[in-house]
Amino acid sequence: MSANIKKILIIGATSGLGEAFARHFHSTGKKVIAAGRRIERLHALESELPGLETIQLDVTDFANLESKLSSILSTHPDLDSVFIMSGKQDVTDFKNPASTSSPSIISEVNTNLIAPLLISRVVVPHLLALPSPATLITVSSGLAFVPVPKWPVYDATKSGIHAFSVALRSQLAGTNVHVIELAPPHVDTPLDLLHRGDPGKVPNPMPLDEYMATAVKGFETEGVKEIATGFSEIGVKAWRGAFGPILEHLGFRG
Repeated sequence: MSANIKKILIIGATSGLGEAFARHFHSTGKKVIAAGRRIERLHALESELPGLETIQLDVTDFANLESKLSSILSTHPDLDSVFIMSGKQDVTDFKNPASTSSPSIISEVNTNLIAPLLISRVVVPHLLALPSPATLITVSSGLAFVPVPKWPVYDATKSGIHAFSVALRSQLAGTNVHVIELAPPHVDTPLDLLHRGDPGKVPNPMPLDEYMATAVKGFETEGVKEIATGFSEIGVKAWRGAFGPILEHLGFRG
């Protein structure tokens, strides 16, 4: 699959998995456009990785998101891959209203679910118009398949991303656009700071280098639908085993 990726836009590339994948694709000779909110992080990446291009982009600035994406596509008409990495994860206890707020919940849903849907609406037609294979990569989580009570809003948004990925893959079946769902387990990234200090309730995170070594192999698998490992792989296999036959029976190719 990675052979089809020549120029990739990674949205949410300023830290964690987004930054790790930006570094990976850059190291393999791909043209990488790294997008994110934090301009200082973008500048640091640009200075460290020659040839990498950066664009400041806030995925929750819905008033300007479509025009910003359209500008990127106009500047890069040969962009063949889009990786939607931006994410937000808050601890929320609905027994304790003080643990969260309406704006916090809205922000988490907007970042994790609404933004990827709006981004896809803009970039999918562009990818379909290309004369060669193209790739859209969404990011769910092992929590999309096995929800953990500590993050109920995050669980719900990532379940939504999984459902969207399956449905979109069915819609695009037979076209040049391949939809890949990245479903990471608990990985040691800045997002993991939210998990610490709660021993016994959350398993130890997978080291980032170990995760990347496994995940990048998934991109070499022809026709891959979900890229998962560890805890996430258990959930994906269980879901595929239970619902894959139903999708096939209905004639869906998700």
